[in-house]
Amino acid sequence: MPASAPVSRLLLLLFLWSLLAACAPGSAAAPAIEPPKMVVLLPPAAPTAVVAAEPEQEPEPGTAVPVTRADPWWGEPLAPVTLVVWGDYECPFTSRYMATLEQLKEAYGPYRLRIVWKHFPLAFHQNARPAHLAAETVFRLGGAEAFWKFHQLAFANQRSLTPESFEAWAAEAGVDQAAFHASFEEQRHAPKIDRDVEAGKTAGVTATPATFVNGVLVSGARPIDDFRTVVDEQLRAAEDLRRAGVPQERVYAALSEQNKARAPAPKPPTPRAPEDTTVWKVPVDGSPIRGNPDALVTLVMFSDFECPFCRRVAPTVEGLEKKYGAQLRVVFKHYPLPFHKRAEPAAELALEAKAQKGDAAFWKAYELLKAGGLEDADLAAHAKSLGLDVVRAQRAIAARRHAARIERDQRLADDIQARGTPHFFINGRRLAGAQPAEKFEALIDEQLANAAKLVAAGTPPAKVYDALQKDAKAANPPERILAPAPTKDNPGKGAKPGAKVTIQMFADFQCPFCKRVQPTIDEIIAAYPGKVRVVFRHLPLPFHTRAPLAAEASIEAFRQKGEAGFWAMAQRLWEDQSESGLGRGALEGHAAAIGLDVAKFRAALDSGAHRAAVEADLKLAERLRITGTPSFAINDYFLSGAQPTAHFTRLVNRALGPHDPPTKESLHGAGKPAAQPGAAQPTPAQPTPAPPTLAQPGAAQPAPAQPPATAGQMGAKHLLIMYAGSLRARAHIVRTRDEARALAGQLLVRAQQGARFEDLAAQYSDEPAGRARGGDLGTFRKGMMVPEFEQAVENLAVGAMSGVVETPFGFHIILRTQ
Repeated sequence: MPASAPVSRLLLLLFLWSLLAACAPGSAAAPAIEPPKMVVLLPPAAPTAVVAAEPEQEPEPGTAVPVTRADPWWGEPLAPVTLVVWGDYECPFTSRYMATLEQLKEAYGPYRLRIVWKHFPLAFHQNARPAHLAAETVFRLGGAEAFWKFHQLAFANQRSLTPESFEAWAAEAGVDQAAFHASFEEQRHAPKIDRDVEAGKTAGVTATPATFVNGVLVSGARPIDDFRTVVDEQLRAAEDLRRAGVPQERVYAALSEQNKARAPAPKPPTPRAPEDTTVWKVPVDGSPIRGNPDALVTLVMFSDFECPFCRRVAPTVEGLEKKYGAQLRVVFKHYPLPFHKRAEPAAELALEAKAQKGDAAFWKAYELLKAGGLEDADLAAHAKSLGLDVVRAQRAIAARRHAARIERDQRLADDIQARGTPHFFINGRRLAGAQPAEKFEALIDEQLANAAKLVAAGTPPAKVYDALQKDAKAANPPERILAPAPTKDNPGKGAKPGAKVTIQMFADFQCPFCKRVQPTIDEIIAAYPGKVRVVFRHLPLPFHTRAPLAAEASIEAFRQKGEAGFWAMAQRLWEDQSESGLGRGALEGHAAAIGLDVAKFRAALDSGAHRAAVEADLKLAERLRITGTPSFAINDYFLSGAQPTAHFTRLVNRALGPHDPPTKESLHGAGKPAAQPGAAQPTPAQPTPAPPTLAQPGAAQPAPAQPPATAGQMGAKHLLIMYAGSLRARAHIVRTRDEARALAGQLLVRAQQGARFEDLAAQYSDEPAGRARGGDLGTFRKGMMVPEFEQAVENLAVGAMSGVVETPFGFHIILRTQ
């Protein structure tokens, strides 16, 4: 085909489009727009052997919501309406909004609508910033088309935002994998993320998604009609400007500046909560030390040799060592993340260097490893350059000789909620992430002043850290649980009955989190051959209406074909958790597919033959105070939720090794009143009872919600944001008090702007089992809730929503229902 054919076709299409536009009758909703001049779109800095002609017109960026070619775009630059979207790759509301954007693109097309993406990773989304950095890297290397492919993959796989995924998606988008890896690891395009965040804050962005339609703010994942109304208004306004003689390249700048000037003044920012000053007990415990052993300030660093953010912060730490000299010592703790496959071998080499030649050799290894080169051949070369016995070092890496030391550091990190790397404790005070030097210096200076007071009071300088650690907050021990041993009537898999570790899994076939955790369970069984047995316990939740019959179906499969039959049925039930997958007809279809006697299967379900077995597990869960699924008893350790493999591994290792017996205080549900025997379960149509965590200690629990409330009763929904150290916060709650207060404030803004309260509670609330209820507490009498919560409810009219309310459990947003 001649090279000129595509151009000819494009010119013909533009000509026909202009004829149709000129002949079409006018429309108030979508006025005819003058076709833009043909513009050649090139990705920024895209290498090419052909120099393209400069476009005759380039849109002005504007000053209200500036847009340049440095931003990823879709559509023609001279389109009359521009949507500038600030979003977060880990935000579920931004993800939901992407479908709306696709509808808008289809409805208006690239000649009437331009979409521009701006980065706004929220601080409490741990994986967001790396995802934004990866997306920006793809844009710089592959241009807009590659960016949007990566963008779509990131939102389609929002729970897999890992460096491994980023590299795979970048390759799928057509970007050279080696170039991507190098650019991402070196954080070359991180400044663009920071500029977008600052620009968003200047524009008034406080939450994601935030969209400016020619400068008109539309906040949140609103219905498409809300956007169409604004877009249509802006199309008409653009047409008016063009008729008035405003050049096409000036339309966006003019409208965005005009609309921004008309916008109401932004609300004052929410006051910052007091700084979290918790001092954590972080023992040095034989870890590698650099600097003066008697320094007044100890900086403990949890790090990962493959983590790009650890590498990014390394120069900052070196700068601190130079600035503070003998006043600062640095302690290294290992925390190789599970998705960094070369991080643990690198840690093994560093520890082997310490074993062979002491701390000085460890820090030399640290310098080599953080510079890169972590494959086996690289590690062997590092060992040689360090003067180690190379064969001995290779054997140490292969045999994981120092695994116990690494796992001890990881266990400490988990216990003191040091999630993610890098993570620092400065004289026990937490500082998370690759923070700027100023943040470290402020905290070090504060700790130097405190240390000086201790020394003046008679504490020897060498004992300052010990003195501070004496009254520090100890690591939260893992929750324990005393579940009875399973019997032959409980289906299991993995090791034989009587294995060293038995994991009793309380699960529900309609629960999506139970489905999600199954590959993790299989990983654990494979990682501990012959040592771990997984046993199933039934816990169909009351609001999962199809779960009880599915549980009975699985028991009948077990009765007919043993454990193989049970797990075959379970696999089919989890594959499709909809009505079509768990309805009665579907259950019989599953039975036939796995070779059951369908007549016997049907009779068992009709007669309720296995209902008592399900009820027995339900009563056991009630006695153990297990309220959500999935929940796990790992011997006598308790784990709640679809946690990462590493969390299971830690507890399995604890169960396999020597450990102290549970104490009364460490038991799951300690201090919570037991459920009343024989209490009726709420039906799906009723609000479920209030969770024990909000009730006054020793107070009776609210009964299931009744029809009309009696005198003296109140009703409410709430959204609870907990923080590390708040009352009864689980180990996975790692945010600080400041972060919790900020998150609650952002969610309050969303609720005030029209987001459904139930959706926010379902996505964000830390109340146990409250997400599934949309935060509904049912009804309760005066005196049953903690005073701060109860007072806030009393001050609200029915149907009114509170501000952010603090109780010992964290920060609440409350909606009074009666």
